[in-house]
Amino acid sequence: MEALLALTLFGSVIWFWISVVVFLIICFSSDVEENGFFAFGSLIIVSVLYYFWGDIKILLPMFTLVNIAVYLGVGLLFSTFRTFFAGRELGKEIKDLPKTKADALKISHSSNSQEYQKERFIDDLKGNVFRWWFMWPVSLITWLVTDLVKEVWDWSYSKVKNFYNYILDLGIKSV
Repeated sequence: MEALLALTLFGSVIWFWISVVVFLIICFSSDVEENGFFAFGSLIIVSVLYYFWGDIKILLPMFTLVNIAVYLGVGLLFSTFRTFFAGRELGKEIKDLPKTKADALKISHSSNSQEYQKERFIDDLKGNVFRWWFMWPVSLITWLVTDLVKEVWDWSYSKVKNFYNYILDLGIKSV
């Protein structure tokens, strides 16, 4: 309990928990919106608040080189996995496009090709990789709750889709 009281903000545990909840909300919304600047800015603000009006000294012993290296190592591993799964999603989207820009120009007078879409995706990936790397606990939870639950849901429906298609056909034929 004494350690918790040392983390008070403006002399109040309530303000401490309010600031923690607001910080986490900003981090999760930043990850959902795929913009790490809000999370980074809120981290700076929270750090300044705890430095001047809280007692951040009690947390400083946690920031050892080993702990920082482990955190960044896990973040690097997580960002690698997320990049792989993002590549799978991109592969599904572009599998029917021509391979190169030249092939796309020959077919449809457009530069929309697998090569072009991959270049665009790599440009967008830059911000995502650093967000996944440095905010991996938040990104992991967001990914599990949004993407993986959606994939399990889609997979489950694909297993019963034919049954419901049969029922729909019966309804259509009964008219």
